[in-house]
Amino acid sequence: MQLNYLVARKADTAECQSLKNEVVEQLINEGLKIWNDEYPSDSLIAEDISSNTGRVIKYQNEIIAYANLSFVKEEFGEEIFSKQNLYCFSRFMVKGKYRGKHVATYFIQAMLKEIKYKGGLGCGIMVHPVNKRAIQMYEKIGFRFEKKAQYPYGEFITYSYLF
Repeated sequence: MQLNYLVARKADTAECQSLKNEVVEQLINEGLKIWNDEYPSDSLIAEDISSNTGRVIKYQNEIIAYANLSFVKEEFGEEIFSKQNLYCFSRFMVKGKYRGKHVATYFIQAMLKEIKYKGGLGCGIMVHPVNKRAIQMYEKIGFRFEKKAQYPYGEFITYSYLF
């Protein structure tokens, strides 16, 4: 499967928003109340893309995965990891029919390569405790547990990957 890692373009906005809607519905159907109609919003996806922080994976000209890649402080408004000035990815999603096909692993590794290329120290992520599949994947890739904490937007586990 030939996957392409790209910066999302304005022309990709509607397709990324459609992917988000599909993933939100899928999560709700699976009983994982991680996202809803409010988060991530269509306007947030559009903002990511217009600020050049949206990233996509395309397969045969179809967007099959999306994430926002930015600095932790830009995303969360504060430094929440043990190391400062890390990048982070958020709003990470893969189209349902491509789950279990290593698309997520490829996507994360591509983002880590970009971070390293830009001179970043590493990557921090937040994951909801009920998202066991994601937790296993992050740990397998090499992300290290930092803490479980309550934030204004809910309880999350933080992980970091340092170069």
